[in-house]
Amino acid sequence: MGALQSLPCRSEQPCGSAGTSAAPAAEPPRAGIRPFLAVLGKELRGEYRQRVGLAIVLLSVVAVGFILGLALQGVQLSEELSAALLWLLFFFSLNPALGRSFVAEKDRGTSALLHTLAPPGAIYWGKVAMNIISGSMTAALGYAVLGTFLWLPAPRNPLGFAAVLIASVSGFAAALTLLSALVAAARHRGLLLPLIGFPLLIPVFVVGIPATLRALSHSGWEDLLPLLQLMFAYGGVLSVLGFWLFDWVWRE
Repeated sequence: MGALQSLPCRSEQPCGSAGTSAAPAAEPPRAGIRPFLAVLGKELRGEYRQRVGLAIVLLSVVAVGFILGLALQGVQLSEELSAALLWLLFFFSLNPALGRSFVAEKDRGTSALLHTLAPPGAIYWGKVAMNIISGSMTAALGYAVLGTFLWLPAPRNPLGFAAVLIASVSGFAAALTLLSALVAAARHRGLLLPLIGFPLLIPVFVVGIPATLRALSHSGWEDLLPLLQLMFAYGGVLSVLGFWLFDWVWRE
């Protein structure tokens, strides 16, 4: 709740005053950056203080990695099997981590306060940015943990592999941020989020798994670059659609 106090006031009157109403002054071109940064800062401070998301990520990643390590102990994995296992780990770790965006606000009772202190666009993009940051850390941690328990092949195109992770996380963040706001007030939101989120994530899987395989098995960019462009384009389209729909979803 204290982190919300740093957000700028959206009232047309000066904050804290009850003076007569006046015509709102025109905002400078960069005025939209400050609310976005305030929301992102609130998310980072809240995650650092509570560490709930970190605990969920660690539990998911370590549990899945440990189970796979026991089942495939001492087995030298091929690139195909490694890509499949990585994406299983990504799905089961990113879903609970990124799906908490607005569910946590509803649980803490801060949704209405956040709505009064920041415009919907700043809230949406701040949540998306936070999900991309936390999702990238989760994906990197998942690869490190899986590599600890299993004999994973090293990627032959490390930069391409990192780009695939970022593109994948962007798609997850774009889909799950809006869906988190949509199911936040639902009674069975823990079940609804993966059910309605999976169809939106199918294109990410269809393109992301071959892209991961190419980054693991090939050092060039010729076959990888078109897949990366598709993944970033899909994440961008989902983000823009989410931005257009978010105001209606957030108010409802």
